Amino acid sequence: MFRRDHPFFPYLILLGLSFIWGSSFILMKRGLEVFSPVQVGAYRLSIAGLALLPIVIKHWGPFLKSKLKYFAIVGLVGNGIPAFLFATAQTKLNSSTAGALNALTPLFTLLIGVWLFQSRLTASKTLGVIIGLAGALILILLRANGLAEPHWAYGLLIVLATLMYGTSVNTVGKYMRDVRPMVTAAVPLVLAATPSVILLFSTDFVWKLQHQPGAWPALGYISILGLLGSAASLVAFNKLIQITSPIFASTTTYLMPIVALFWGLLDGEALGWPQLLGMASILVGIWLVNRKRIPAPVAA
Repeated sequence: MFRRDHPFFPYLILLGLSFIWGSSFILMKRGLEVFSPVQVGAYRLSIAGLALLPIVIKHWGPFLKSKLKYFAIVGLVGNGIPAFLFATAQTKLNSSTAGALNALTPLFTLLIGVWLFQSRLTASKTLGVIIGLAGALILILLRANGLAEPHWAYGLLIVLATLMYGTSVNTVGKYMRDVRPMVTAAVPLVLAATPSVILLFSTDFVWKLQHQPGAWPALGYISILGLLGSAASLVAFNKLIQITSPIFASTTTYLMPIVALFWGLLDGEALGWPQLLGMASILVGIWLVNRKRIPAPVAA
């Protein structure tokens, strides 16, 4: 087992995160076989917030209260709304397509940074954004067989979710650098979980658990999604940024779509040239946006 000061420890976190986040889309797909998008999103947030509640209780105080509005923004646009957007989109889209579109997050992180925080936009980054968005259009508008996608509007829900992720990342980078990574992950999720619990039990969630065939296995998939895909992974990702760099941590963006594609193929999802071209375009766009030498990780 690797110690935390082992030089390969960051790579272990990187691979683990890529696998967990890349698997999130097939887990959502399994949960949606029984539960509605609202129930999947609400339960995912509820169980993630519950798991991280002890961290919030332990660290809560005047310092965190002073940043409550920023935690609320991250909880809303970085956790809350996207959970429901992804679940709704995957009622019509393949999990592999959802995973590829999720890779747009670094592009929108750049654009939001330029728009709100006056970050510098170079020619290379501009080209990367254009190529990445072109790839997204291919994934949204075309099916695996090259024909028009009748449910293209659902792809826009994921684009909106990645736009919100970009807003969240910039908020954390601008206003929460002095907050512990574990707390940065925990407080927004707990805030998002509070209304989610109420929303969840206002639906027929309990009835489905009692009467719907396959409800408990589906709940298990969403539990894994919430506990690993939301709670544990966000803490690990913030730790990875802390012990390496944002550029190194962003490498997960390249690996996640590959994992999502792998699960989609195992599940019998169709794969055609539009998916391959669209995914490749997005990854090239991300590379242009982040075109810097990835530094070797520094042990904590």
